[in-house]
Amino acid sequence: MRPLDRSLRVLYVEDNDDIRRVFAILVKLTIGEQTEVLLASDGQEGLDLALREKPDVVFLDEELPVMDGFEVSRRLRSHDGFRDVPVVLVSGHLSHEDRRRRAKEAGVTLLMDKPFQAKEIEDAVLSVLRR
Repeated sequence: MRPLDRSLRVLYVEDNDDIRRVFAILVKLTIGEQTEVLLASDGQEGLDLALREKPDVVFLDEELPVMDGFEVSRRLRSHDGFRDVPVVLVSGHLSHEDRRRRAKEAGVTLLMDKPFQAKEIEDAVLSVLRR
């Protein structure tokens, strides 16, 4: 059963191939097979893909080649069409207060711990899209 009444485009920017593949599988299992999952392997590629494809939700790993997730979020927020697009920052270090502050300053909508479970992805998508 799909938790939302529309199809979605979800972007995940992550430099680890295996994690990207697992994320895509988990999104389709939890959100729905018709969900389009866009994948990028570094910050610049993710930014370019987001601007070109206009996803409904952007998931960013914190630590990325070329530019980190904070910078990608900051740059996305500088574009009119992305001021309201939810951005989820995925990190294995979210307990550090400095990261939380930096995420807020970068316009991140939600923080998600890594490693993640299927339910956490589903909850994140539902949370940010129902705001």
